[in-house]
Amino acid sequence: MKYLISLDGSQQSHKAFELAESLYKPGDHIHIVTISKPKESIEKGEELLEKYEELCQERGMKNERIVLKSQDVGVGLEQAIRDYNIDILILGTRGMNTLKKVFINSVSDYAMNNIAACDVIVAK
Repeated sequence: MKYLISLDGSQQSHKAFELAESLYKPGDHIHIVTISKPKESIEKGEELLEKYEELCQERGMKNERIVLKSQDVGVGLEQAIRDYNIDILILGTRGMNTLKKVFINSVSDYAMNNIAACDVIVAK
């Protein structure tokens, strides 16, 4: 099984990592990804993924880290899913209330409604 875990440094994305860890079985492969906007430095993303790569190694989980540049996180995730033949996307949710969701499209909503190439699990 190939998992793609979207990480942004938030507690919710860490919960996504923990969920992936609980699902992981020998032979599975974890792809840890962070997405930067085109004009942002990728250094913060690299540092974040180094931390999670170390966690994967400590826990014996095969992994690969991916830093992508994309103006739209949802579109970037879709591209990674296609490029790496991902079976399951796991991501966290911001925990936005209904009013905020009306004004701000969340990545988890986008993934649940628009990504058809794999299963999507949202960790709360």
